[in-house]
Amino acid sequence: MDKVKVKILFVCTGNTCRSPMAEFMFKEYLKEKKCGGNFSVSSAGLYAERGAVLSDGADKALEALGVKHTMRKARMLTVQMCNDADVIIAVTNEHARACGEGAYSFERFTGRPVLDPYGGSLRVYLDCAAQMRSAFDGIYDVCADVYDKKTNARKC
Repeated sequence: MDKVKVKILFVCTGNTCRSPMAEFMFKEYLKEKKCGGNFSVSSAGLYAERGAVLSDGADKALEALGVKHTMRKARMLTVQMCNDADVIIAVTNEHARACGEGAYSFERFTGRPVLDPYGGSLRVYLDCAAQMRSAFDGIYDVCADVYDKKTNARKC
């Protein structure tokens, strides 16, 4: 029997800065909690450009934070991705509305949208990362609740 996993999808505009940073950082967060195997984490963008890669600023910020990551290509959000995801976390309320009913926004957890750091300094990217990271405990609680419902037993 396949192990039950909660599928978590982070969404931003172009899938080159905020959502991939959130994806890679949340994977590290789950490893620290020793329950990464219960979750599958990915990201996509509402208007992702085919062939675009992680922005230089996002790459440098993740390196500075010691977060393991790849230079994978941006993915355009699809209806199928939204249907397959158990939890969708968008960078703003507007992005969450575009993802459909049930999508969450970082604003729910931090009280403000995650502003686009594209083209900003390393400090701008690190501030963006810190804001997203500050929401991870709340996001984890939502994901753990979904896991509990899928399995009828809390594992993390």
